[in-house]
Amino acid sequence: MNDSTPPEDGKPTSFTKAKEWCKKHESQLLAAGGIAVGLVVGLLVVRHLGENSDAGTYAVEESTASEPVSAAEPADEQRPSPSPHLRKLRPGQNASEEKKAQYKERTGEDLEPGVTWVDPPKQEPGGEAAA
Repeated sequence: MNDSTPPEDGKPTSFTKAKEWCKKHESQLLAAGGIAVGLVVGLLVVRHLGENSDAGTYAVEESTASEPVSAAEPADEQRPSPSPHLRKLRPGQNASEEKKAQYKERTGEDLEPGVTWVDPPKQEPGGEAAA
């Protein structure tokens, strides 16, 4: 098997066989390469989404987490909130001056950009909200 005399073109026989095999199976090799590239891109997208999924959670001194804004819920519709907390806003939105002042009064800190303060009204006996 191991010839000490090289072929006429100077390349080993196994290299020539490998080169011919690659030419013969070129389309399959290209398809496999395309699949591999697709898998790598898919994994990178999944990784990116996983890293950014917790970006909107903020903690307040009372250790309450923000409630994400639901795309199915209309933005102007009020929903009951059990306790005061921060809520992440959609990109480009900021809290109103009133909410910034409420947060400053409650915590003594400035409200971060991109979040708002949710401070539910106090409940009166009988389940009615204070006006």
